[in-house]
Amino acid sequence: MAVTPDPNTFKVDVHSHPIPEFYRDAMVSAGFATADDCSVIVDGFHIPNFDIKTYMEERVEHGYNYSILSITAPGVSFLHGNSRAICLARKLNDQLFEYTQTYPKQLGAFGILPIPDIQGSLSEIKYCLDDLKLEGIGLYTNYDGKYLGDPSLDPIFEELDRRRATVFVHPTNPPTAPDLPGMSLPVIEYTFDTTRAVANLLFTKARQRFPHIKMIFSHGGGALPFLAERLAVQTTLPFHGGRDRSESMKELQNYYFDTAVVLGNPQFSSLKEFVGADQLLTGSDYPYVPGHLVPSIQDSFKAYEGFTDEEKQKIGWRNAFELFPSLKTKFLELK
Repeated sequence: MAVTPDPNTFKVDVHSHPIPEFYRDAMVSAGFATADDCSVIVDGFHIPNFDIKTYMEERVEHGYNYSILSITAPGVSFLHGNSRAICLARKLNDQLFEYTQTYPKQLGAFGILPIPDIQGSLSEIKYCLDDLKLEGIGLYTNYDGKYLGDPSLDPIFEELDRRRATVFVHPTNPPTAPDLPGMSLPVIEYTFDTTRAVANLLFTKARQRFPHIKMIFSHGGGALPFLAERLAVQTTLPFHGGRDRSESMKELQNYYFDTAVVLGNPQFSSLKEFVGADQLLTGSDYPYVPGHLVPSIQDSFKAYEGFTDEEKQKIGWRNAFELFPSLKTKFLELK
């Protein structure tokens, strides 16, 4: 007999990354370094091993009832939109679809695009959303130094806005970064690249032009909760547009943020103050956050007393059900 899910412990993970073997091979072929243990190194970080069966076991062990998969940085950006990028994006989307068909009540996925190939990306949006019926589209904070909001990306944003699509934005490496010995780029630069992308959407007024895209930013929005007021104030200056400060703040508060690698009370407090519980989603960042670290990160959220039990349900799954209506049909027993 099927067990009715407990609404107090049910969790939807919107931030989880498969690493198919053919994708790892493509990165090696493109010149990414390999370590002595044969792992691939991207932005100074050792890409973990991934096995779908092991993942399915561990995600259950960690209490995730439904996970939405996405391909993390560098995506296919290292192929710079050439014909191989189109083929690799399609192969990855087909693999993501295969995962969702094998585990239909456990897995969904965000499709990947071969940006900067605009026509190829528009075709892939149609394929992912119409043919594969994935949950949404995954984007990165920048593509070869062109941040979200750059006019060259407008055709993609126009199509996503027309569809009122849900978009998951993951950070990647910035065009340049200081060499800090012993520190990989994800530690600091990824969080600030998220902040740069949101700031660019603000200052280019791209968010105003494409308001219907439901955008999720990773890792609690990076430094955005701390810097949002600073950004909003800057927009009031004449040479930055002379905009209304409160309107700029509303725009910055118009996004969703996941809790992947949000580790303590200062981060949770700032997110609660910035957007409240209605725009927060659960994220694990598995397997980049190794399985043995997941429980301690979960404990950080459980220990934070600033959210009520009702708000924790919203962050755990209810907000995801509003963003992804298909989940309501998969879990009819949840009210």
